[in-house]
Amino acid sequence: MIKRLEGIERPDLSSATHQRQLKLVLVSAKRSSWTGILLVTLPCLFILGVILKYGFGVGSHLFSALEEKMADIDRSFFRFVPPLLLVGGPLIALALNLLAILHFYIDRVRRELQITIKFKIINLLIIGICLWILATIFMYVVAENGAPFPLRR
Repeated sequence: MIKRLEGIERPDLSSATHQRQLKLVLVSAKRSSWTGILLVTLPCLFILGVILKYGFGVGSHLFSALEEKMADIDRSFFRFVPPLLLVGGPLIALALNLLAILHFYIDRVRRELQITIKFKIINLLIIGICLWILATIFMYVVAENGAPFPLRR
């Protein structure tokens, strides 16, 4: 039995066929999509409320209460919580969903980086929502505070 096992040819794990077949998933696509939905719900509702109230003039008691609560928190010791929820949540959701659909492979012999994107529609949708939230908040910060670097003449 031992001689028979010694005579078996060992598989070469560095061959191209094995590299194409073995793709480790860093994060589960299903779990990251549900986590992403939870993390972007509050920022989406907040931005929707801001657009309805200040853009279209449609007031809501629920949004007004949320806005007052966030203003109260902003005056307390926990003033870092609203920005953390509005920016940190979408950033974490973006990272989780990108890790769920992207696969990386570095071919050191050819000096190549190969990126494979798994087409999961819910993860791509959450990535788009996260980018929209972050772009909206960035545009607000730039518009509210002016140019970050003053122009010199």
